[in-house]
Amino acid sequence: SELEALLTIGRALEMVAPNADSPPNIKLTEGTFAPSTTGESFPIIMISNVNLIGQGEEVTILDAEQTARVMYIDNCINNTISMLSIINGFSGAAVSNLDGGGMHISSSNPILSHITFRYNLAAFGGALFLNGASPLITNVTIRNNEATGNGGGILMDYFSNPILKNVNIADNIAGEWGGGMNIFFSEPKFLDVSIINNKSGSGGGG
Repeated sequence: SELEALLTIGRALEMVAPNADSPPNIKLTEGTFAPSTTGESFPIIMISNVNLIGQGEEVTILDAEQTARVMYIDNCINNTISMLSIINGFSGAAVSNLDGGGMHISSSNPILSHITFRYNLAAFGGALFLNGASPLITNVTIRNNEATGNGGGILMDYFSNPILKNVNIADNIAGEWGGGMNIFFSEPKFLDVSIINNKSGSGGGG
């Protein structure tokens, strides 16, 4: 409860009872969830039939402090993640794979709403990596993320088919192939997408 809150998101996910008909909301308070402040362990591994809801992008912050990627969603159904910021994720040689510094979504179709991704770093997909995933991404800001390879903002791979609506992608940096957003294999559906001031290295991308 609000009066007897759990300290970490990981602990809340261990204790919550998922419900396919009415997914419970894990409601996050204002403040920064980080290894140095709350002892949060990253990545946060989502489970099916549970929602993660913050108080707002400026006030609920998931900060991995460059220790790991921020969130991992694999083979999950029926998730909404909203009203928070995802920052300082890292997916590199020290972790199990190299993609999705902010969030890695594989074979899952969550709703991502009112989220800001900033200062996340990965080899591929600085902020967000999609692997066979078709999330609904709405009212999301993706800024100042970096990939040393492809997709400084988002990398969409292996038959991913997301819907992006009112998504602002700005000032992301990519290395080998460039672009704040690279698209591979499948044709995603774009609605109201704005791409502003993308920085890139040589090669293709968009």
